[in-house]
Amino acid sequence: MMKTPITVLQELMVKFSESPEYECVAQSGPQHLAVFEYRCAARGHVVSATARSKKEAKQEAARLMLARLAAAGLNVPAPYTAPCAPCPPVAGDGDAVAAGGGARSYKALLKELCQEYKLPGPEYTLEGDTGPAHARRFTARGAVGAHQRVASATTKKAAQQLAAQQLYQYLRENLARLTEDFVEEEALARAHERAMERYVEARADAPHRPDLAQRVADYHLGLLLHLEEEKVNLGADALEAASPDAEPETALQAVAGALGLRAEWHSLPAEGGSLTLVRLAPSSPPLVFCARTREAAAAEALAYLRLTMKFRDQK
Repeated sequence: MMKTPITVLQELMVKFSESPEYECVAQSGPQHLAVFEYRCAARGHVVSATARSKKEAKQEAARLMLARLAAAGLNVPAPYTAPCAPCPPVAGDGDAVAAGGGARSYKALLKELCQEYKLPGPEYTLEGDTGPAHARRFTARGAVGAHQRVASATTKKAAQQLAAQQLYQYLRENLARLTEDFVEEEALARAHERAMERYVEARADAPHRPDLAQRVADYHLGLLLHLEEEKVNLGADALEAASPDAEPETALQAVAGALGLRAEWHSLPAEGGSLTLVRLAPSSPPLVFCARTREAAAAEALAYLRLTMKFRDQK
């Protein structure tokens, strides 16, 4: 079974009665695209590496340190003797980049370059993987038209990033006169903005999740606790503006819209006819009001909202 870089480095340093020092020195990007940077110090040498997880970044830092010590003449066991570049960090689906410039996605740069100069879009394929489960190495192929590059790394995404880096650098070097107006920082900013737009859209389409930490005693305060204060104020204003002669259903639609809620109507079979249910969503806990008619159900919902706003004013 192949030992991990951290284990190999630890065993090597024991011979000198020393221990390598690790430190997580940076975390960049939004939470869903976080990239971690780990620093490793040993025998007077310092290296750093970045990855999508702390564990991966620490292993990569240890691997770079072993290569550095091997170059300095220490007896480092194979396969950690050959120097190699750290795997570039990846973000999300590989198209985004963490804000701040610390983490660079070559997949994002390559995609922007291809789009700006009407090149075929980059394509990536997994060529294979080798090694035991704790030290897996993945090989990925990246292609832009007839140009292809193959790279290996400890994760699939990192391997794709390396292949993208090689393709990107090749195109920039060989098409330098044609791509001289391509600004990397602007391209990364565009990629980041698009990634954030997709993230916001995904969050907007995500189903509402109940607040499991909410106490039963606070259920009647659900609207006050979980709606933004600005929306609560708008809802209170809509309630005050509602005419006493207005149809309850019309007034409810106006107040729910001000609160950022929607009124969902349902019919429930019952003895002697049917019941009408109106649900205000999304809310935590769910707010459902029932009556024989839509008008009566809407009136019940409005009565609850008025009591809620009255309680707010008394706090």
